[in-house]
Amino acid sequence: MRPAYLTGVSLWSPGYGDLAAFVAGVEDPTVIDCAAPWVPARLGRGSSRLTRMLGEVAARACEGAAVDPKTVATLYASSYGEIETMVVLLQAIFEGDGQLSPMRFKNSVHNAAGGLGSIGTGNQAFSTALAAAERSLEAGLLEAMALLSERGGEAVVAVADDRLPAPLSAQCAREGLAVGLCVQSARPEGGALAVLDGLRMDRDAVPFTPTFAGRVLDPGRAANPAAAALPLLEAVRAGQEAWVPLAFDVPRPWALRVRPDLVP
Repeated sequence: MRPAYLTGVSLWSPGYGDLAAFVAGVEDPTVIDCAAPWVPARLGRGSSRLTRMLGEVAARACEGAAVDPKTVATLYASSYGEIETMVVLLQAIFEGDGQLSPMRFKNSVHNAAGGLGSIGTGNQAFSTALAAAERSLEAGLLEAMALLSERGGEAVVAVADDRLPAPLSAQCAREGLAVGLCVQSARPEGGALAVLDGLRMDRDAVPFTPTFAGRVLDPGRAANPAAAALPLLEAVRAGQEAWVPLAFDVPRPWALRVRPDLVP
């Protein structure tokens, strides 16, 4: 598989409006939702916060990479897709009058974020939505790199999971977290944030060390599958070569080499 050039990164989580705030550890309790600029408010009516989180980090990563949102390939990854909306619909069936909201129903499909983002930006390029539970980042990045190896061009991977709705929240108390990664097949003029290559499969499960930017992550964010992207972001910030696993606590995870792009 050919190397990919990482050109844009982003992060959103409740309390942290962007990656810089998350790195600084400066929490703002007023940050409870995101703008998701690719989706006009009217188009996004009835969408879940998960959909907006995915759209937010995809848009911000592309902004950082100076990539055209109308032509970039988009890959959206989450553990279970639009589970919040699905729970609402199931409650309407089993506890309500059985009448389903058409607006809710259209936003319950697994590719809701991709559909709304494509319509909002006029993007007719490749788009997919993936659900691989704890391996969602792994699935998204592997598909993006395979796509770039085959077709070339630019792609953005958005991986996110939000708090689980009741009654599922009793089984796993996680906090919302979303990460965006913009990658491209050709080295951009002036260089990239990092080069991603050397894909390999590790033989054993990799335990997750819940730390970032020198501090221990709170349990809710550490339990979020999107936290698997944090070691990659740490390697980019450090500007050092490192092998980073793309999933944790799972058998035979894929790992990727992250190395600085040395501009001549």
